[in-house]
Amino acid sequence: MIPNHPPIEIRPLEAAHLPEVHRMLIELATHHGDVATITPPVLRSLVLDAPDLRGLVAFPADRPSRLPVGYALLSRRTDLITGRSGYDITHLFVQDVFRGRGIGRALIAAARCLALAEGCTRLTIGTHPANSGAAAAYRAMGLAERPAPGPSFAVALG
Repeated sequence: MIPNHPPIEIRPLEAAHLPEVHRMLIELATHHGDVATITPPVLRSLVLDAPDLRGLVAFPADRPSRLPVGYALLSRRTDLITGRSGYDITHLFVQDVFRGRGIGRALIAAARCLALAEGCTRLTIGTHPANSGAAAAYRAMGLAERPAPGPSFAVALG
């Protein structure tokens, strides 16, 4: 529990949470200047049916609504040199009015527990270079900053 904050409940993402998570995903995309084109059925199949994706949702325990106020989506990655695997937190989002209450911290802590329980050896999270607030929050949580991986390239496939 985070001192001076109400308790936070973190649960695995379930089908009933998908409409609100989809809404928050659209809000996150908009924040980054992107347009979310994923549909709820595709999100459902990816997060609930894919073996290498996990979702977590956050609820302030003192709030009567049972809608999540934040979420984390994790993608499992395997290092093909070492054979070790880990999770990348590909999405971490907390609704504006609930920020600063330890919800992001609780989601990261739950992701860490999930990764450890599944035998993973690492957990990573990144942020856009312009998102200094998120970077500062991750540093304040004690997360170790990794050096930039270098140039990245893409090939258009369609």
